[in-house]
Amino acid sequence: MLFRNAAPASALVLVLLVPLASPSQQKPEQTPYTFQTNTRVVLTDVTVTDAKDNPVKGLPESVFHIFDNHQPQTILSFEEHSDTPPLSALPSGRPGVYTNDYLLHLPPAVNVLLIDIANLEIPEQMYLNDQLTKFLHEEKDLPPLALYLRAGSGCFLVQNFTTDRKLLLEALHKAIPRFPPPGREYLSEFDTLHQIALSLLQVPGRKNILWFSGGSTLYLFPDFLANTLTAQDAEAWRALYDELDEERIAVFPIDARGLMVGGGFPGSNPVISQHLAMEQTAKATGGEAYFNSNGLKEIAAHLLETDSNYYTLTYSPHELHFDNRWHNVRVSVSTGAYHLGYRSGYFADGSLPATPETTSSTRTRLLANGEKLEVPQFDNQPILFQAAVLPASDPAIASWTKASVTLPALPEKKHTVPFMVRYTVPANAFTARRENGKYSIVFGVVVLAMNGNGTLTERSAQQITLTINHDPKGLPPSISITLDKPVNLSREDQFLTLGIWDMTSSRFGTLQVPLEKSRYKSTGNN
Repeated sequence: MLFRNAAPASALVLVLLVPLASPSQQKPEQTPYTFQTNTRVVLTDVTVTDAKDNPVKGLPESVFHIFDNHQPQTILSFEEHSDTPPLSALPSGRPGVYTNDYLLHLPPAVNVLLIDIANLEIPEQMYLNDQLTKFLHEEKDLPPLALYLRAGSGCFLVQNFTTDRKLLLEALHKAIPRFPPPGREYLSEFDTLHQIALSLLQVPGRKNILWFSGGSTLYLFPDFLANTLTAQDAEAWRALYDELDEERIAVFPIDARGLMVGGGFPGSNPVISQHLAMEQTAKATGGEAYFNSNGLKEIAAHLLETDSNYYTLTYSPHELHFDNRWHNVRVSVSTGAYHLGYRSGYFADGSLPATPETTSSTRTRLLANGEKLEVPQFDNQPILFQAAVLPASDPAIASWTKASVTLPALPEKKHTVPFMVRYTVPANAFTARRENGKYSIVFGVVVLAMNGNGTLTERSAQQITLTINHDPKGLPPSISITLDKPVNLSREDQFLTLGIWDMTSSRFGTLQVPLEKSRYKSTGNN
């Protein structure tokens, strides 16, 4: 492929004549849904358990009944998800090389362990560590799990989805125990859930969040009842629940403090108020709250067994008016005394997804300069890419092939180690703009660095424009663009988030990279 010269612009414009690398990524399957404006569809994931809390499998569509504001609805689609085979361990690849193509291999439902220490003391964290260690050792056919930590204002990934027990155990023991953050009464569970929703934005299917915490920090204030009445923002929470629903995220709050002693009523006992808040979040997202139990590993094992078995139903509400009012959703089955778990309703505010229809595969997008461009119709599939992260002095860098794009070196910075990040992206992941017989690709790359508490310590982003002779959409996946980006990292940095986005189609991809301490052994600026 030929990259030709072009005039420089305010953003970085690079035009090169170079060979392209061949990544191993495959293109993910396209979403079965496209969008139109005149009808809406409600998608509901329903878990069904019997009197012994065991999942009920094999129910036919005919026994399910859906009611929207007490009005019976017609089921548009029905699918059972049951007995998902465990994910085979993905190859780790070369040292220092990472990829987000695991998104292609995930089952219909995945589980996330969210450890929230904002309101957990060291002894409680040690007990949770012990319980989850036993759970990871004892669980048979471990499904894909990811582990997140909320240690302060940030909620960040410690271990991405894997079935490797060793990696999960290492991540758990890296996460806890640690000292709870100072000023924790000012930390918000709202921010935690919002960050989880953003982090899981590109993960397909249903996401179950096993949220181990010590209850809401809102009730740490002496006047917690008055604070509750004034601090809750109903509009913001409604928007958050819509966001979680759109991403098919079910939240299962679990009180990691175990059995709590005490009684009273919500106005006199903050623990009861915390448990009521946990139940509210669970009900709003189709999950379930667990508290007053010391069997944390049993709860985790039970949730992994039951909540990967579920039914997905869709319906289009009859005579729906976007009146911004709450619509109560009720699902029932006509056989058996079962317990059903699902989201309790939605607001008719226009945020629902659309009815599946066969529509045009492209749409016209108006660019900032007035240019009209045909881009894929609501292509929300993530950009899959590889990234190599090595200290700039690592001799392995000398063996890298010549990059399509090399960004300028950064000035030396005290107390940091210079690293090099190589992005490898299939060229056909981008949508090009055509002018004078040439095609231009405009994309951005970003590196975010965080320390062990999830605090953002470094942010670096650039925009790049490439001019090419061919439409990248017609190129095979073996043709890729490589970009080398220098970044200065602190010795305290433990996690990187790498991102790449197409400025034309708005597609993007993200990748989380754990930084190994051994990577800092090279000479840095001290």
